[in-house]
Amino acid sequence: MMKLFRWTLRLVSLVLLASAAWYWLHGPTITPGSYLVMDLGGRLSEARPGGLLERVMQRGRTMSALTDTLRKVRYDGRLAGVIVRIDKLDGGWAQAHEIRNALSLVKTRGKRVVAEIELEMEPANKEIYIASVADEVYVAPASAPLLTGLQAHAMFLGGVWPKIDVTMQVEKIREYKSAGDEIGGEAMTPAHREMLDSILDDIHTQLVQTVSAARNLSAAEFEQTLRQGITRPIEFVKAGIANAVRGHIEVRERLGDGTSVTIVSEQDYERVSQSSLGIGDGPVIAVVHASGAVTTGKNPRGGDGIGSRTISKALESAANNSDVSAIVVRINSPGGSPAASDEIWLAMRGAAQKKPVIASLGDVAASGGYYFASAADRIVAAPGTLTGSIGVVFFKPDVAALLTRMGIHTEALRRGDLSGLFDLDKSLSEQELVLVRSQLDDVYRLFLERVAAGRKKTPEEIDRVGGGRVWTGHQAFERGLVDELGTLDDAVQAAANAAGIHDADKVTLSHYPRAEGMAAQLEQIGAGVAMSMLPESAARIVEQLGGSAQLLTLKPGVQAVANGLPVVE
Repeated sequence: MMKLFRWTLRLVSLVLLASAAWYWLHGPTITPGSYLVMDLGGRLSEARPGGLLERVMQRGRTMSALTDTLRKVRYDGRLAGVIVRIDKLDGGWAQAHEIRNALSLVKTRGKRVVAEIELEMEPANKEIYIASVADEVYVAPASAPLLTGLQAHAMFLGGVWPKIDVTMQVEKIREYKSAGDEIGGEAMTPAHREMLDSILDDIHTQLVQTVSAARNLSAAEFEQTLRQGITRPIEFVKAGIANAVRGHIEVRERLGDGTSVTIVSEQDYERVSQSSLGIGDGPVIAVVHASGAVTTGKNPRGGDGIGSRTISKALESAANNSDVSAIVVRINSPGGSPAASDEIWLAMRGAAQKKPVIASLGDVAASGGYYFASAADRIVAAPGTLTGSIGVVFFKPDVAALLTRMGIHTEALRRGDLSGLFDLDKSLSEQELVLVRSQLDDVYRLFLERVAAGRKKTPEEIDRVGGGRVWTGHQAFERGLVDELGTLDDAVQAAANAAGIHDADKVTLSHYPRAEGMAAQLEQIGAGVAMSMLPESAARIVEQLGGSAQLLTLKPGVQAVANGLPVVE
């Protein structure tokens, strides 16, 4: 009986999966003149787009999937335009630029873009930046977006350690390496403050120039609005930032001249293939997704992370695939292990011997993330990308006093003066400090040499813009750390040009690392569901902690990491 039950269950599962596959592969019926409705909010992962099973199970949304959807809208003659319902976005300024650019390209094809702002008591700077590209901007009547200017957060853990009887030892290269400050310090150093002010000024300028130009305002008018701050829907209209206060139904009726226009949901539109629109069916360009902290070994399951072995294998596989014309490496990483970063750097240089390799930088490509980005033939970054942070940091806790207070006694027998270097129940001796500082110098020197080789500069030239300093993409472009300001689409265009492909819209994007087996996909989906079940208050705390919380997940030792990057919103 049990055996019959298992076979019945398997048969039902296969039928359900086949039905789901038919549903996804059979495109929807779309009435000419319809509008696609997109909900824009929450977190957009930089991981590779999910496979069929992941889409059926409604795994988290990816940045690539969103831009692919808007690419289809540009070429779909049945759609008159897109309505974007904008809620709070968890991404950074590079993602905001990517989304805004994708909407702008929809407009260039003669289609209408309408933005609805629906935030409730949340900072709305990035959201207004995106919405400003629309032909019409509306604010929902009961919303309360906060346009009150930018600020940059930094969190310092130095005051925590004495309270729990821990001594934290930190060494860094050099003065701008703020990850070290945030682990061991209690306040901003002058260098840290200078760096944050510079980043904040640059993003503020980008926000003011972009929104004022799009909404036909003078920069001075918009600056005044930011200084005073506005929160009520009608104030956005009076300031010229929005066209009117309207709800979603009212917006649809306006677009239909009194009769609600026909809409298509994003979920239904996912079933429209690019090839059915005459795009995405040409030469192949590989997109290797590298998102998360850099570690040795394989990519972790169930979340972001860059395993050097996984990414190196993906690069080798793409380089050896005769169908692949060029490679784009999409990087969203604060760095991590120097050894892992160097392994990926070498793999990228190896791939570049066979095919053009272009790096596309997301919200963050700093420290170890920039380390291997420098191996590309060309680097494309958004103006608001946080990059650079060419430097290294070492940290080690001494928990001896904490263990004593808890009644724990430790003893160690050693052979060699340095055998206890990483013991957590002791501080570093002078001899050990000399060794650590020597290792830091070696890693920093190799970091400079790798970046200099990739950027075709001298180590001395790279050192002048290094020192652990984080730059915006715009600032990095001015200093020669990146070649072009743009999006993933621009990086694909650069790869197509380098490969001699004349129509970038015809290219097929092949995403790496390859999808794992069904068991691994189910595990990842389960992890995503678990994260989505966190209470909103808990998720907000994790977001507020940002990079500082991630620092605690790193093992003691030398790190090429820029965790603790400022949250600018």
